[in-house]
Amino acid sequence: MEKFFKLYDSWIEKAIAVLMGFLIISLFAQVLSRYLFNFPIMWTDEIGRYTFIWIVYLGSAAAFKNKSHLIVDVFTQKMPRKLQFRLNLFFHAVIILFLFLVFKYGLQYTINNMGNPAYSTNVISLGIAYASVPVGALLMIINILRAISEDMKTEGKE
Repeated sequence: MEKFFKLYDSWIEKAIAVLMGFLIISLFAQVLSRYLFNFPIMWTDEIGRYTFIWIVYLGSAAAFKNKSHLIVDVFTQKMPRKLQFRLNLFFHAVIILFLFLVFKYGLQYTINNMGNPAYSTNVISLGIAYASVPVGALLMIINILRAISEDMKTEGKE
């Protein structure tokens, strides 16, 4: 299982890097075409927006894996370790429930828009752009479950 998650994490990080490179290139092309040639490429702005949304969702999944989301723990740090663990478990459960709803409705929205072309180009479907929502939510759920599993292993050793 560890080998699978190593490949899984690597895939997410590489996807973010590729999308980031594509975002930079497409927006750079937009700036060049607009200011040097006075001829804007219409689709680069929209594709850049959708690429950025994919980066945000994949990055959020990676942040859950690394436990690098912003958290206010002023009060919980003063609580006993066992209570901290239980509160953390509760908050993770609430987040998973919310992400499940995001996944469910995001998937419905994606399926409903799969045949619709993007606004400025017919090359990409709106469904592909909107698929970032359920894919990102699912990846976040997986990484939260991994974090819970790791916390339970460390809690059991103490």
